[in-house]
Amino acid sequence: MTHRLTLSWLSLLALTLLGWWLGHQPTLALIQGEWLLWAVLVLSAVKGQWLIDHFMGMKTAPMGLRLAVSGWLLAVLAAMALFL
Repeated sequence: MTHRLTLSWLSLLALTLLGWWLGHQPTLALIQGEWLLWAVLVLSAVKGQWLIDHFMGMKTAPMGLRLAVSGWLLAVLAAMALFL
């Protein structure tokens, strides 16, 4: 169990570093434009759902609670997408 959580945490850290790297590459921003922002937003959605499932224990939670928390994540990301 501990090994799986450590691997999950390291994977989340790698995805965070990837998102940071994508956001700080001036040449990528000039080439990709808005698609780069959407890629970082999707990366954030994946990381958020991963956190909900593995670290908050929602994988085994009742479906209503899991849908409420995942819906909250979707609402926050949709609000962020409004400003892209």
